[in-house]
Amino acid sequence: MTLAAVVITFYSIYMHKNVKNTIALILCTFVSISSFAQKGKSVKQIASAITKKEISSQIAEKAIQPGTTLQQTALLSAASASVPLTPPSPLKDAKATSLSAADYKYQKEIGTVMNFSLNKKILNFTFALEQERSKARQLAALLQNYQTLHLGETQENAILDKMNSFIINNSLRKYLLDSMTNRNYMQFMRDLANYYSLSVKFMTSYEFRFISQQDVREIFAQTALDYIKTHPHKMNLKMREIMKSPFVSEDVKSTLRSFVGLKQILPQHESGFLTVLREAHKQHTAGLAAARSQEEITQTVEIYRSTLKELEEFIKRYNRSPRWNAPLSERRLYNKLLLLTVHNQANYFKQVIPYMQQMNQLLKQYPRVRWTAAETMQKLNAFIKKYHHFPRVITTLSEDRSILPEELELYETVSYWETMDKSFACELADLRRELNC
Repeated sequence: MTLAAVVITFYSIYMHKNVKNTIALILCTFVSISSFAQKGKSVKQIASAITKKEISSQIAEKAIQPGTTLQQTALLSAASASVPLTPPSPLKDAKATSLSAADYKYQKEIGTVMNFSLNKKILNFTFALEQERSKARQLAALLQNYQTLHLGETQENAILDKMNSFIINNSLRKYLLDSMTNRNYMQFMRDLANYYSLSVKFMTSYEFRFISQQDVREIFAQTALDYIKTHPHKMNLKMREIMKSPFVSEDVKSTLRSFVGLKQILPQHESGFLTVLREAHKQHTAGLAAARSQEEITQTVEIYRSTLKELEEFIKRYNRSPRWNAPLSERRLYNKLLLLTVHNQANYFKQVIPYMQQMNQLLKQYPRVRWTAAETMQKLNAFIKKYHHFPRVITTLSEDRSILPEELELYETVSYWETMDKSFACELADLRRELNC
């Protein structure tokens, strides 16, 4: 484990600020160091030895197993390459230079993706709120389709189900439930629209329509004002986001807080309040645009794009997704996919979501196993009949013993179908009982 790898590990720990992840990362670091410290070798000797392809592959196959967590797979795979985070030296021979360049690129991508920076946190938060707002639009559309404010029990239950699926704010939930209890659906729609800054116009009749699109800043300002007039001291969703934004000046936030603190928003307050709301929205929107253009964000998006392309090319060639117990280049792709999709925590902003969704779809469409559930069970029975035990993994054996690739592949395929197929899992449980007896 090089000094640079240790620094990246603890930098990731610092940026995550999550106890559970911190413990996992520390344990992964310990496992990586332990795995390389065999037979009295120093870290320097090991780092030198790992430049040899065959040793790198052997150590990584011993370290990474199916079901290993994100941090373990990412860090152990990086440890199997174990090179400093510096560009390769031009003085090295051609083979070593090539390997070092690949190692450097791989570790740099992992560091970029795992970096849970302030910009990522802000963009993630903004995207999460937009998802909540999108569900509110769906609920408003459902009410619009009913075309009446005299709702039956079935319709009310449908509304409640949708509400429970996304509304987080307890005050809003109470206001909406009170309106439903009193059958005041006009107030229900007004609170829903104002809290989520939806452009809804209420008619004097029982019908209501969406008004034409307006400037989003003006929609926000008007709905924030209407919401706090109806519910003193309460901010709508966008205003809550803005008050947490590092892009909005403290002077503007302080002025907003003074309006929120008023017992009542009087007519003489409205013009000044609207002006400050518009300015806050302008600053926040400009800050978000700047955050999206930051190098760390554009690099992360590019890593998702290039990894998707790499996965597509791999599937086109092999008609399956990558495996964990494969040669180094395939194992790196497998680990990186885990990091970018399954165990991803740092990257849930709008620009990466489409790439993540496409990756998940391809991984589901092209599983990494080669055999069907029936073929796997047939091979497993033949294996047990021959060897009188289930397929094993590296960690179950001593250092001086090895497992054939065929046994490792059977182990992985059995593990896959045990998770994906209930009947396979039941048959597997029967086999285990028989073998134990």
